[in-house]
Amino acid sequence: MKEEKQKIGQLRKKEIREAAKRCFLKKGFQNTTMEDVITEIGMSRGGVYHHYANTNEMLKDLMLDGNHYRNSLIREYLENSQGKDKYQQMSDILVEKSLANTDLMSLYTLLLQAKNYHENLEKLYQELKVNTTNELNIIARQLGIEANIFHDDFLVNYINGVILSAEILCARNSYSENKKYIKESIISYIVDVERKKENNKDFQSKSTIGSTEKYK
Repeated sequence: MKEEKQKIGQLRKKEIREAAKRCFLKKGFQNTTMEDVITEIGMSRGGVYHHYANTNEMLKDLMLDGNHYRNSLIREYLENSQGKDKYQQMSDILVEKSLANTDLMSLYTLLLQAKNYHENLEKLYQELKVNTTNELNIIARQLGIEANIFHDDFLVNYINGVILSAEILCARNSYSENKKYIKESIISYIVDVERKKENNKDFQSKSTIGSTEKYK
């Protein structure tokens, strides 16, 4: 009985999120109110507020839905990409993520545009960024990439730039036709980060040996 209620509750939350997503895409996140979502879904005010206190919570859950969906696609990709090296695999994952043509990607674009003007959205963005980069770093290590390739935010900013221009400048088709160049630039960066990590390890190792010899 309890499990059945939980399933019904999760179903209701999903229905509310889907209604919110339609409102966000029609009116923009900043212009969407709780009343808009209530009208869109046709549920009582108490029913909606029972699950969500505000539209920020709805947006957060929608972004998490996007992460879960992306992760399922990544797992499927990894199962079918055994012949590629680790750099090709990682660049494929990042580029396909940035060029995905989905409603949730359109919502993410709205978040990127609005976050500079709203402290709560900036906080949400930072939380999502940490979650996403942690997950992608785990995948990178599974592929054999030891360096933290997201350490300086370059890849995050690069991918966000591709996402924004794909949506706002309608550059998705152009990027898709020329994505090998995007992948090459990502691979070049990852290789360089790994090389710097190895050089730093060698330097530290030599320094340790030198210090040991000094005190013999």
